[in-house]
Amino acid sequence: MNIRPRQADARFDRNAWTRLALLCTAILFEGMSLSGINVQLAEIQRDLGLPVDRLQLVASAFLTAYAGCLLVGGRCADRWGRRRVFLLGVAIFGAASLGAALARGALELIAARAAQGAGAAITAPAAVALIVAEFPTVAARNRALGIFSAMGAAGFSLGVVAGGFVTTSFGWRWAFVLYVPLCVVVLALAPRVLTRDSNEERGAVAWRHALLVTTGLILLVYAIGRAFAAPPGEVIAVGGIGLSCVIAFLLLQSRTAEPLLPLPLLFDRSIAAASMALAGAFAGITGAMFLVSTALQERDGHSPLFAGLAFLPQGLAVGLLSAPATRLAARWPVTRVLLAGLGVLVLGQLLYTGATGGGYVAHLLPAAILVGTGIALIYPAATMMTAAAARMHEQGVASGILTTCQQAGGALGVAAVTAIQGSALANEGGTSGLWACVAFAGVALAACAFLLLGRPQVSSRRDGVSVGGRIP
Repeated sequence: MNIRPRQADARFDRNAWTRLALLCTAILFEGMSLSGINVQLAEIQRDLGLPVDRLQLVASAFLTAYAGCLLVGGRCADRWGRRRVFLLGVAIFGAASLGAALARGALELIAARAAQGAGAAITAPAAVALIVAEFPTVAARNRALGIFSAMGAAGFSLGVVAGGFVTTSFGWRWAFVLYVPLCVVVLALAPRVLTRDSNEERGAVAWRHALLVTTGLILLVYAIGRAFAAPPGEVIAVGGIGLSCVIAFLLLQSRTAEPLLPLPLLFDRSIAAASMALAGAFAGITGAMFLVSTALQERDGHSPLFAGLAFLPQGLAVGLLSAPATRLAARWPVTRVLLAGLGVLVLGQLLYTGATGGGYVAHLLPAAILVGTGIALIYPAATMMTAAAARMHEQGVASGILTTCQQAGGALGVAAVTAIQGSALANEGGTSGLWACVAFAGVALAACAFLLLGRPQVSSRRDGVSVGGRIP
């Protein structure tokens, strides 16, 4: 009896569609940048002459800056106004994209990629906050958020293909230029389309804390990636400074009245398991994409476009299966869905170990489909577990923790596989790094099983939300 009113509430008029399309455009090209870099790396390496340990920083700088700035990005949107911060993030991303296209050396390109990640981290939470404000009814808001999330997945899928096509046809620099006019369009239309915030505040934002953790992550990624390529003293010194920065950040958070990262949330078993799942999963996924796409071009002689198309089934699987996986996680015990997704992911990563030596249909295609299926199962399950475990006023921060762990795991995964591939332990077939990706996903599966199996279906309740195996 209530179906028709709910459908009516979820309908969008032309202005609502325009606002949503503008917000989705931003998340679309940021998702494209996240995945598209994998098919640009071989061309970048040939053009700039980068060693592999520096090349991985081009990929991981985006991820580390995104992870370090995400939490403070949400706080900026609350303090300075959603629309203003959204425009700031898009402007930073566009300027950084142009800087990457004009980079003449490794340092300039890595810095531009880090700035891209910071811009994306500022844009994403502001865009979500704008959707919540622009779509006041629950049905319309949920529909808008679903479309917004789907566009992020579509951007990740489109990025490898569009990036491969542009890189093959015009060169890797033009793949960065591609984002500049998109940013200009968003910046031109947003002031006319998006509603100005009526409750903008002024207040300090913990930029130093965000800078501290971002610096620590970048130094750790650098040290791990150069573990076998640099003198041990340099690796230990850089890694020690990076670790000290991360520890100092955690200590500051424990003593701050309004922390970016409330530490008690990390001790909740559901949130810890969900965070480990995303960190381990994306360490394996991002590391495998880095190694396989580079091998397809450097060792097997394929074009960037071929490498992009090779990974397209993975993105399509995520896009097509995300909605059914969400419904499955709402009906079944969500812990089982999470563990099943990690299990499928491990199988896909196993097939990736033979992707470059075997045929496409026998290895790479089923690997891409299985990995995409695993992501589609893991992500909604992790999100729902976190939402059920966090209090209502902690939802934004808890969601930020998940995304931070995802991006940090991806950055550290790329650094680790780069070090392994360049070490004396690397085997002749060049699959040592890919086996490490299997290990990342396997460790995440084991850790989550340890935390979650044997727990009661409903272990506790916070603010009326169930925390346990099944989400009501």
